[in-house]
Amino acid sequence: MGAERPPTLDEVWARVPAEVAEARFGRARAPLGQLVAQVSEGYTRERGDLRRASTGRDAMHARLRFFLPRDLAKVALPLHELDAAGLLPARRWRVLDLGAGLGTTSLGAAWYASRRETPPEQIAVDAVERDAAALGAFEALAARHGELGLPAMTLRTRVGDLKKGVRERGPYDLILLGLVLNELPFAERRGLLEGLAAKLAPGGSLIVLEPALREVTRELHRLRDELLEAGALSVFAPCPHAAPCPMRATKKDWCHEDVPFRLPDPLAEVARAAGLRFERLTFAYLTLRRDDARRAAGDEWRVVSQPLKTKGKLELWLC
Repeated sequence: MGAERPPTLDEVWARVPAEVAEARFGRARAPLGQLVAQVSEGYTRERGDLRRASTGRDAMHARLRFFLPRDLAKVALPLHELDAAGLLPARRWRVLDLGAGLGTTSLGAAWYASRRETPPEQIAVDAVERDAAALGAFEALAARHGELGLPAMTLRTRVGDLKKGVRERGPYDLILLGLVLNELPFAERRGLLEGLAAKLAPGGSLIVLEPALREVTRELHRLRDELLEAGALSVFAPCPHAAPCPMRATKKDWCHEDVPFRLPDPLAEVARAAGLRFERLTFAYLTLRRDDARRAAGDEWRVVSQPLKTKGKLELWLC
């Protein structure tokens, strides 16, 4: 994706979520930019009370009308890497979405699938989420998959926490945890992922997306090292090696993605009003598998910084 033209969302992604928000939650009580700024503050600076920041009428308007279309493309990078290696199913995708929320990550997977030369014929999603209202909004969006330009989607929802996902039958081609694993106590994360590994179909992948915040991402680096040491899962991406993460050698470093992306113009205006960036996506991720498939060959390096101009030189950090 890095060298390609930045992907752009069609304006239908501004219109349809807005219609769902108003139909299910009524009209917003403040300008959308103001609501988005409030929710963003809760996500980034007041993380001790994420539930409060993400529930209620106004928060739902902000999440549906801005954060969902902004964040859905984050899963496209790990899916693109799997696709390039021939590791995505051809005709039917069986997906488990844990902590699904409004369905952002599953809808993002469907959006990516719609852009393939040969999209899958069907995407079957099992979604687990503790917020029934959010699941209801996901159902409303999935029902309009054709209008959103997505492949045919079937959706089965279950109200519950992340641990309920381990009880789902499977097998799944994709298991998705979008910006949610960090809400679980760290001591419980490895066990959850190892339990989910048993639900993967042969050749299936587990994708973890996390916010590009330093402490959250460094916890993901630590979890990666623990998973590799335990041996139940291998890391397909982003890491080009299975050695301990070098970012953990100091307390200030963390590895995250910063990729170009274009929002529809109406949503770019909302981002400006909220004081947020709208031309790039930042996030951290792990793509995990039960086999030894790896995105990079043993002699490859991955760029882990933006270009750095220093004293007439252009420098890059490599891993």
